[in-house]
This record gives sequence, structure tokens and C-alpha cells, in this order.
Amino acid sequence: MAAAPVEEVCLPAVTRVLVPIDFSPSSRAALEYAIFVAGKHGADLDVLHVWEPPGYVGPDTLALLPVGSGQPGWEQTRNEVQREVDHFLAKAAARPRSVSVRVEAGEPSDAILGIAREGADLIVMGTHGRTGLSRLLIGSVAEAVLRRSTCPVLTLRVASRAPRESVPL
Repeated sequence: MAAAPVEEVCLPAVTRVLVPIDFSPSSRAALEYAIFVAGKHGADLDVLHVWEPPGYVGPDTLALLPVGSGQPGWEQTRNEVQREVDHFLAKAAARPRSVSVRVEAGEPSDAILGIAREGADLIVMGTHGRTGLSRLLIGSVAEAVLRRSTCPVLTLRVASRAPRESVPL
């Protein structure tokens, strides 16, 4: 029996990887994987944290509002993101060509897609894996990005490491 011919597949080059993070376990896994992918491809890495302002702004929420770019609250958030990046870069076998850190205010999926339009070849992001009513009520940033992105999106979900116990019925 003759071997089937192998069809050559041409994949697009990965030169810029975007990874949005929210400090959740799944976004940390996405950051680690994005560093790996960008390092293997010699690509640039853009790390993005999006802060979503509250819908209501009153005296009880004013303390939650970040100040404009360059102000102490904004810089503190950017520094937290930079610490996350540095932590994973220190463990990386291959480093990205360059790394940039951005903090933006806005609706997360819109901000992610807007930054991706600036030249991302790949978006790597975590997903919380919610299902059912909680997903319907809360919505899914990852799903919105998947539906509207013009570049490939790789999603990662971190499974719970706690062993499942059987519950007698």
C-alpha cells in the first residue's frame, strides 16, 4: 500500500502576540504561554490589562476610578502588570523580541480588539470557563473576542487542581 502524499501547509508568520491579562489564574497561564510562543517565533509581545470603569460614578465609587495615564494609580496598575510579566520572563527558555505593557480603560473586549487591530498576528487569552446562567449574566470577554477578532485567538482555561470528591446521593 502506497503512502498518502503529504500536503504542505503554510501558516502565517507570527510577529506580534497580544495577551490580555486580568491577574486570574487563566490569564497567568495565557501570559506564560504567550511568552513561550513569542519567544519561539522571535515575535514582539504586547501585554494588555484593561480596567473597566463602573457604570455609575458617584461619591461611593470615586475612589475606585483610576486617574489618567501617568498618574500614581495608573502607574501602580501598570507596575503590577510589569511585575507579572517579569516573573514569567525570568522563567522563560526563549524571550520575545520585545515586550510592551499597556494599561487601558474601557470595555475589555473592545479594548482588546482595538489593540489587536494595531498589528497583532495572534491573541492568547485566558478564559474562566463559566457555563450556564453565570455565563449568560456575566458575559464572556473571550467569547466576544473570538467572535469579532480578525486574527487567530488561542484561549486557555486552567482546570481546578482540587481533586473532585464523590458526593453520595
